[in-house]
Amino acid sequence: NGKSYSLNLWNNVLFTTTSQGCAGNPNQMWAVSVTDPEHKVMTANPKSGGLWGRAGAAIDSNGVAWAPTGDGRYDPAKETYGNGLIGAKVEGDELKIKDWYIPSNAVWLQKRDLDMQVTPAIFNYKGRELMVTGSKECRVYLLDTKSAGGGNHQSPVYRTQLLCNEEADFQSAGIWGEMASWEDAGGARWALTPFWGPVHPDFKPPVSYGPVTHGAVVAFKVEDKDGQTQLVPAWMSRDMDQAEPPVIANGVVFGYGSGENTRQAYADRGLADKSSERIKTSTHAVLYALDAETGKELYSSGDQIKSFNHFSGLSVANGRVYIGTFDSILYCFGLPGSRQ
Repeated sequence: NGKSYSLNLWNNVLFTTTSQGCAGNPNQMWAVSVTDPEHKVMTANPKSGGLWGRAGAAIDSNGVAWAPTGDGRYDPAKETYGNGLIGAKVEGDELKIKDWYIPSNAVWLQKRDLDMQVTPAIFNYKGRELMVTGSKECRVYLLDTKSAGGGNHQSPVYRTQLLCNEEADFQSAGIWGEMASWEDAGGARWALTPFWGPVHPDFKPPVSYGPVTHGAVVAFKVEDKDGQTQLVPAWMSRDMDQAEPPVIANGVVFGYGSGENTRQAYADRGLADKSSERIKTSTHAVLYALDAETGKELYSSGDQIKSFNHFSGLSVANGRVYIGTFDSILYCFGLPGSRQ
């Protein structure tokens, strides 16, 4: 009865993460060997708030599972890793935290509930294994899996400017869910992130498609500039109503706006998370297909999808794109005349 996020399998070990302390389950990373006849459960606890990364733990080539941590203190002497990213690895019959990254402004992030709740995307770049993740503050971090935050665990390879969330809103803005990455035919490496809310007025990518007030997908190129590996903005998509994590297939970025009302607090009545009110005031999801190199819209589902979705995701297989909604309907989209 715990709230677990995605099952990811590596070398016969199954990983997941949990959040919100549901049914008394701790907020931590979990692992179990599928070949162990006793199926012993192994855990790594960062002593933080919930591990909300939508895709659970991302696993690098050395078997280290990386997951973002929720609000909490950072005190490495007490093995407390709030508001950051932990890397844990199975050693024998234990899951041990081996590395971590904590933003330099973690104390401020905790005060504003702007924790890192984004599953990383891991990729190879010029002989290095790198990963990108983000935070509700609305920055993207580029990290090296061999040493996520350098010697002090707080020095990323690169950190972007704010993409959104000028108001430091903890509920309806920022980066949520998971990151995405792909390599084009010319060998260029791309990293993509969704975000919620209005674009930050100081973030001006070279290509964009009109005002962004509800959310968008942003694409970066990973490049070496001025002696540093950087995330260079390439394009920002059209406006999407609460943009969710994209998936890339065959040079096409599939993304969607969930249409969900995510607001939980109001200026006149404080924290008032009434699910019935949020459901009533939500709209509907919209699926988009975008050119992966330019961000240009190729397709929109318009009003075909009738309900919103909450912390869901896209699946792409056999030339079809699948998206589920709150009203328990699974939609399938494909090219006209395509066959499974």
